[in-house]
Amino acid sequence: MIIPLETMGLSKIIRLRRYFFALIRHSSLKKILNFLLIEFQILIKRERISGMPYILKVENTNLCNLQCPVCYENRKKHDFEGARGYGRMKIKDFKKIVDELGPWVFRINLYGFGEPFLYDEIFEMIRYATDHDISVAITSNFNTINQDRINKIIDSGLEHLIISIDGIDQESYTKYKVGGNYEKVINNIKQLFQTKKDKKAKYPFMDWQFLIMKHNVSFMDPATRIARDLGIGIRFSRIGVDLNNEIERKAWLPEEKIRKSLRFEDQVIKKQKKIPLCSWLYRTVFINWDLGISPCCNYYTGDKTYDFGNMKDSTFNEIWNNANYLDARRMFKKGGLRDINISNICFKCIKKKGIKTFGETNTGTTSTQIS
Repeated sequence: MIIPLETMGLSKIIRLRRYFFALIRHSSLKKILNFLLIEFQILIKRERISGMPYILKVENTNLCNLQCPVCYENRKKHDFEGARGYGRMKIKDFKKIVDELGPWVFRINLYGFGEPFLYDEIFEMIRYATDHDISVAITSNFNTINQDRINKIIDSGLEHLIISIDGIDQESYTKYKVGGNYEKVINNIKQLFQTKKDKKAKYPFMDWQFLIMKHNVSFMDPATRIARDLGIGIRFSRIGVDLNNEIERKAWLPEEKIRKSLRFEDQVIKKQKKIPLCSWLYRTVFINWDLGISPCCNYYTGDKTYDFGNMKDSTFNEIWNNANYLDARRMFKKGGLRDINISNICFKCIKKKGIKTFGETNTGTTSTQIS
């Protein structure tokens, strides 16, 4: 299943503000030069690039305490050939990532397809990155938190905490956050604010992420008022569903008219004459719990046959310009869709945006055109 990037859009103002703060607070000459180099290479659509990604998304675990219906294909069994399986990242593996990529990185989004606070080693990971002058952000359902973990969150140096709450009471909340406790989450937020005050701590910044769905679209205004009372920012996002799955669309997408930036009718992927460049291939990388490298997290990463490499077997520098990445970046250049490897996950993504396949060649590649 490919989840279109459009369905994952967050409030741009809040998001960019947090990223800009991380860039300023954690800058160095080396990081700034790398940032400028990467941005220039995006403009010229270079295939083999110099420099390193300056934002990392690192999954410490893909295990979760909740059963959200659309998330990670509802925690499907990893019993197929090529399945990644469920697990958690080892401390030494996280340190390897930071040691290798840290000198160029402004921010690590330390979460993936699981609940980051499920295991206590997360706090050592946050501290290790923070000690290497890297901003750390986490998205959490905040159900596994107690006072001890609140203290550890603050002491770890976590800079940005995003709490996912998709309702305004237990009934609306557990429609999607199956197994969660709304009141516990709200109380945990209040306790975190109080503990920050007691410790005279500035961080973490906190934002409430509210996924818009059919059952909760009418609660946007009440949620905004609750967030204001809590003293927390709120950002509304469109739920990520497979737009080609009629059952999912009917079950989760709202029918009501909502603000333009969140309209679901705008998500329908139209045939395009020009495929927009994917900045994931330059600025960012998704590192799975087993060190498998995914070009992004907008598809089901449980199938490791789509990985671009693994940091257990190679250095990241070797992976960053390997055949998988070169193929992916080439797709966005003029004429780049000729004779490409159709097994590359990036081809499967842009094909949904208007690519028409003529047929496979005997080399396992395909000739294509924009429809």
